[in-house]
Order: sequence, then structure tokens, then C-alpha cells
Amino acid sequence: MREFDVDETLDRAMHLFWEKGYAETSVRDLVKYTGVAHAGLYSAFGDKEGLFKAAVKKYCFKISDEMFGILESINAGRAEIESVFDGILQMNKDGRLRNGCMLVNSAIEFAETDEELKNMVIGNFNKLEKALSRALTNAVVAEEVRNDLPVKRIAAAMTTTIHGLSVLSRAGIPIETIEEVIIAAIDQLD
Repeated sequence: MREFDVDETLDRAMHLFWEKGYAETSVRDLVKYTGVAHAGLYSAFGDKEGLFKAAVKKYCFKISDEMFGILESINAGRAEIESVFDGILQMNKDGRLRNGCMLVNSAIEFAETDEELKNMVIGNFNKLEKALSRALTNAVVAEEVRNDLPVKRIAAAMTTTIHGLSVLSRAGIPIETIEEVIIAAIDQLD
């Protein structure tokens, strides 16, 4: 029987990996940050890699819901798209995106070496692109955007912009630049 809360431990590990990345996070760091002994972590997650992958999966569900859940509505349209970009801007202003996107960070760190992580990145990208496509299609039908909008192209561009914004956030790009990128993303709808 475990003497620690696995979900809470995973959440703490997720935040540490998000901040430092896989390579820069030592097992000693994980023990200190989670408060769980090395043997307990390995018993619950197998090894450092297993804990990292579990943390990335948790991030995908937790942050995706927080940031993009509004797009999952079958009736999502322009207002929901704008809300996502407003949320990204607010998360930049209050510092919640100072570490960028853990998934994008992981893609950069492991893109060529880990098939499972690569599939998580691609799956997340495709999920967001599909949700944006649906919302853009709804916006065209509701006449909330221009009627000749190339939905698939704009959805791909917006998905790429969202991921790019996380890189800008981690790099410490000024908020004014992030605002301009968001304005440009929304302006292409008119």
C-alpha cells in the first residue's frame, strides 16, 4: 500500500518537468520536489522515463481541458476561438505560461528519439486542429467570419500559432508581441 497520493505526486512531477525538462530534472530533484522517496516513485511509475511520460499525459488532459475545452462544444464558433486566444494572453500576463507548453517542450527535447512522445504531440496537435476546424466551420455557417474562409488552412495556422505562442512565452518575448500575434491570428477571420 502506497503512503503517498499518486495523483498529487504526479502533479508535482509534472510541474517540475514542465519547468526544467526531462534531461535537467534529476531523480534527486523529483524526490525533493514531490516529497516521495526514490523507491516510492519507481514503485508507482517504473522509472524516471515512466514518471515523465505519465506527467506529459496528465499535462495533455489537464491543460488541454483548461485552455481548449471550450472548443469541444459542438456549437463552438468565433466567440470560443477568441476566448481561447484571450485565455492564452491572460495566462501570459499572469505568468502561467512562463514555462511554455510542456508538450511542445517535450517535442523539442525528444522529437527524434521517442515515438510515444512524438505520437502524443501529433495527437494533441490533431485534436486541437480538429476542434478549431469545427469551430471555424460553425463560424462560417453562422456568418461570424468571412464566407470564403479556408477553414482547414486557418485551423492549421491557428494551431501552429497557439503552439508557437508557448515557445514565445518560454523565451520571455514581451507581452506586446504576443498580443500582436494574437490580433493577427484573429484578424485573418475577417
